[in-house]
Amino acid sequence: MQTTKDLHQTGDTVTEAGHYFDRDGDHIVLQQGEEFPNCPKTGQPTSWRHEDHEHQTGDTVTETGHYVDKDGEHVDLTQGDAFPNCPKTNQATIWKHAQ
Repeated sequence: MQTTKDLHQTGDTVTEAGHYFDRDGDHIVLQQGEEFPNCPKTGQPTSWRHEDHEHQTGDTVTETGHYVDKDGEHVDLTQGDAFPNCPKTNQATIWKHAQ
């Protein structure tokens, strides 16, 4: 199971500028020093991950969204799912949010 060291919460200070996704897959661009906002859709507190965050096969999906693996294969996953093997090779792989 993956650790949550790269998981940020509403109200945390942004330490690395970039594109972030919340647990529902909403996308936002934040600058260093800004504060992580509430979910853009619901207005409720949420968690955020940087778009460059990687997930391994077997990790639990912490935010719904569209993902791409290191071989360029795409999948849509829902929070709570497990990251699958590569659809093409059926081997363990690394996943990132699709851009």
